[in-house]
Amino acid sequence: MTNKNQITELKHLAKRYAHANRLPKHEALNEIAKLLDFPHWAGLAVKEKQGWVPSAEQLASVRDFVMKSHPSLGENTGGNECLMLRHLGEPIRQGRIEGHAYRVFESIGDVLMEGNGWRILIGEAQFSQPIVEVEESHSGRPPVYERSFLSAALAIADEEATKMRSRIASDWPRRATKPDMNGEIVHPIHGDRVAMWYCLHCESKISGAQLAESLWHCPGCGASPIDIFSSPFWLEDGTPEPKPVEWSKTQKRPEPRIDVVDSRSRLALSKKNIVLLLRAALVEDASTPGERLGALLAEISVDDDNDAWITLDEDLWPEGKEPEEVIAVANMLGVELELEGTCMTAPFAWPDLGHMTSSTREYVQALLDAYAEHGSVDREGTSD
Repeated sequence: MTNKNQITELKHLAKRYAHANRLPKHEALNEIAKLLDFPHWAGLAVKEKQGWVPSAEQLASVRDFVMKSHPSLGENTGGNECLMLRHLGEPIRQGRIEGHAYRVFESIGDVLMEGNGWRILIGEAQFSQPIVEVEESHSGRPPVYERSFLSAALAIADEEATKMRSRIASDWPRRATKPDMNGEIVHPIHGDRVAMWYCLHCESKISGAQLAESLWHCPGCGASPIDIFSSPFWLEDGTPEPKPVEWSKTQKRPEPRIDVVDSRSRLALSKKNIVLLLRAALVEDASTPGERLGALLAEISVDDDNDAWITLDEDLWPEGKEPEEVIAVANMLGVELELEGTCMTAPFAWPDLGHMTSSTREYVQALLDAYAEHGSVDREGTSD
């Protein structure tokens, strides 16, 4: 490799690094130079004119450095393609902190870190507040209550979040993360290009430079890029212009918020679910096609006290047949059950046909034959 080719590769790597980290190219060049023990790129350029060339080991170290921010740089699959190839639920990183195991997952731009009885969520937005969840049902004191453990865990989660943001920035056009000389920036989704933007969520006014810094999340409320527009089209005539968002480059993210949660599955005995369970039991009680139709068409109601009543068609459900499964399920749910009958709701003529066999296939054939002989069969159907 010639001297020129080696320097060109360094510049190319710096460009990739700048894109992934939303930096001006000259800052990225300086970062590369410092990695090679130069104070800045200008110092490297002077030495290059005097015949200096990076060694193979130095080039490899620069590639590794850039790869951390731009994984798709290498020949192997990386970036979003790597995420797509990972099995669902497979961690992107795992290890131990102070003896406690952890796993890190990505979730559509967010980073989730979890261990026994705790989890940490780092949002896609650069300054989003970390959420620490502690399982209420966990026995013992989870380690996230210890400051040293939480700091170490946040450092790991932040490192993965930085990689995730870099992958996102690398997938966007360069002008979506770097304003031009007029301050204009390109929306990574809509494609609009202006210098001032508006948040639909909090109705603030945001500069392109602010959005580039915050990875297109509103610096004021954290709204995602889909809520950022090039004009406040939702405002009515005469409405005051939105105010600029309060934000500074020295802004720091909030301290982590700790929530005590209970994420165990819960059985909600709502009216809807009670009706569903009672109907399933009623279908199990049915032994003929007619009874099954009766179970499917029965009116089942539940009041505010969780008392239920079932109205069955007497032509479909035999009088005197007690639905044992329904009664048993109602008792298990603590539901006071009342049964009543009605008539004239059977969907087909000759409802007695539904009780002559236990086979739905045989019932349908008998139904078709009866309609063909004594009426007609409309195979094209009509709208209800």
